Amino acid sequence: MKVVFYQAKAGDGVRKKGMRRADTYFSTPEEAASEAISLKARLDNLYENQIQWDYEGQMTGDSKRLKILRGYLGGNRKSNPFYLEILSSELSKCNPASPIIQKKLTKQDQMVIDNVIKKFA
Repeated sequence: MKVVFYQAKAGDGVRKKGMRRADTYFSTPEEAASEAISLKARLDNLYENQIQWDYEGQMTGDSKRLKILRGYLGGNRKSNPFYLEILSSELSKCNPASPIIQKKLTKQDQMVIDNVIKKFA
């Protein structure tokens, strides 16, 4: 029997490389969104809060590959964007992991999580 699992991924616009915890799948999109927000915090820490996140932008993609947030280094929209993405896949054998949950969420981050929940509902 196959079950749908979700995975959070962050894309680094400077290094052009994806970032995620290896072999971590989540049972709900809400858990994957909170994991994506924690990956966003890691990117912000890595680039010393120079990434300007576009909270007004729309989510793009379908339910298999949904980009939930884009950011630009120094606000330069001509540069390669950073992004947060939720991937969904059907797996037969998988143990869901517990997400890394931020202790403090901004209103915009909570809004992103709420929008993800609405999108997958």
